[in-house]
Amino acid sequence: METFDVVVVGGGPGGSSTATFLADGGLRVALFERERFPRFHVGESLMPATMLLLEELGARAAIEERGFQLKYGATFIDEDNNAATQTFYFLPGQPWPNYSYQVPRAEFDTVLLEHATKRGVTVFQPATVEGMEFDAGGVTLTVSGENGRFSVRAKMLVDASGRDALLATRYGRRTRIPNLGKVALFAHYKGAARRSGLEEGNIRVYVFREGWFWWIPLAGDVTSVGAVCHARTVKQWTGEPEGLLDAMIARSRGVSENLAGAVRITPVHRVANFSYHNSPVVGDRFVAVGDAIAFVDPIFSGGVYIALRTGQLAAAAILQAFRAGDFSARRFAAYERRVRAGLAPLFQFIHKYYEPSFFDLFMHPRNYFGVYEAVLNVLSGGNWVTMPWRVRVALRILFGLGRINTWTRRRAGLPVESRLEW
Repeated sequence: METFDVVVVGGGPGGSSTATFLADGGLRVALFERERFPRFHVGESLMPATMLLLEELGARAAIEERGFQLKYGATFIDEDNNAATQTFYFLPGQPWPNYSYQVPRAEFDTVLLEHATKRGVTVFQPATVEGMEFDAGGVTLTVSGENGRFSVRAKMLVDASGRDALLATRYGRRTRIPNLGKVALFAHYKGAARRSGLEEGNIRVYVFREGWFWWIPLAGDVTSVGAVCHARTVKQWTGEPEGLLDAMIARSRGVSENLAGAVRITPVHRVANFSYHNSPVVGDRFVAVGDAIAFVDPIFSGGVYIALRTGQLAAAAILQAFRAGDFSARRFAAYERRVRAGLAPLFQFIHKYYEPSFFDLFMHPRNYFGVYEAVLNVLSGGNWVTMPWRVRVALRILFGLGRINTWTRRRAGLPVESRLEW
């Protein structure tokens, strides 16, 4: 039986990040990925703070040389209110760059996994973890690979299995976040309308009555288009997913106009009930990272950054555990607190975003008391890096203005119910 210091289950950004940082710290690491990369995956728009993490991971140069589509901002279009449009450009002078990339995840994730291999991680793919047994001295995995079944032994396990949530499925539970359990239908198109200049790479969000669309320009004249709608809309549909996506596109003027003449070049993919949080996050000799912890509504494109950042934090906690010779759940409690603290502002911002009173402020921003900068801090992923007191205060002011606007709208007879009820 081969032995390692740490085994990582899952080869996405969370798994690659954790494994690379651990290998850089001098540990012997094995990573098991059940699919052979490259493979298609959703979550193609990166927050700017991702670039800072890629630099710390040592993978930024490898990513930047791939020729991915540059992204300098995000544009929101409210089709319920005369196509009101607001574009946010990421601010210069922050600890992170004022740009990021739009990336085909098949290629992006492969680069990160290959980078992990170059840093000394032993990667097994395709390899499915069929069983795991924890004891006082470590964990034993039973794995099925191309050459049959085999076992490995390690002192620690990292669950980077994404939505499958290996540990939560076997030892805990998944809690769906109320009203965020939507369904996404998405595909890639060739020949969609492109904008020029800085706007070319902007992610666009089209908000309409039945839901919202993401519009992500990728390099090579490819565009990722996804409809996020209420689960009941999907349940009521009796046809194929392709037909439902086409029907949703027809309900959005902006999306349908920009897709005129475009050709769909991938199957229509579907992801359901994609907002949740899992438990346990940590335990004796294990921690979870990325989507194995939680998944938030993708409106602000936080998935890849959360995976990379939790991987970095988990690796730091594990390296400390090895130095102390203590792999108890108590040792990793601080890691869990940092993860929850990082996720909390994003969850709050997402919930508020769907309230008409807050969305109205969001679409007509004024930089009173630094509110505009605070919004861009969240949109950039900055709350995981640094959140100065002035940003915290500005967010409180923004949420307070939202409550005042709710009162004003209610008195005027305007809608105040959250759009999460779609």
